[in-house]
Amino acid sequence: MLRVDGSKARVLVIHPSAHMRRLIITLMAALGVKSCEEARSTVQAIPLVLKNLPNLIVIDLGGDSTEALLFAHRLRRGEFGHADTSVLGISPSSHHAMLELAWEAGISDMVPTPISAIEIIQRAGALIEESHRRKPLGGTRSAAE
Repeated sequence: MLRVDGSKARVLVIHPSAHMRRLIITLMAALGVKSCEEARSTVQAIPLVLKNLPNLIVIDLGGDSTEALLFAHRLRRGEFGHADTSVLGISPSSHHAMLELAWEAGISDMVPTPISAIEIIQRAGALIEESHRRKPLGGTRSAAE
């Protein structure tokens, strides 16, 4: 099984359901991740990104995905955090139009619902390992800049 260095990995989980946030955080613990933060919405997530840059953001694309896609787009533009932060989307739709919208917004990878623990662990682990291989890009940019 893939093992991530828990002393370095930081994960932010954005999902409206507390149950799903806890489930995903439990799956991250299976990877050895010790630093996980959670937010109910992207509005709550931005200050967390600015405070402690995550290696991975896991975000819900269910319901109206506009807010999540806008969050990813703003992250990629460098409005907050690092533009190269990995983003794992969780979506009830695997329709090619949704996948294309997610890719264009800057979502790194997608997992369909209902989620599979093995799939979340594998994809999140791969994205975290990829983020550890990249060189850090300097400081954060605030949303006010």
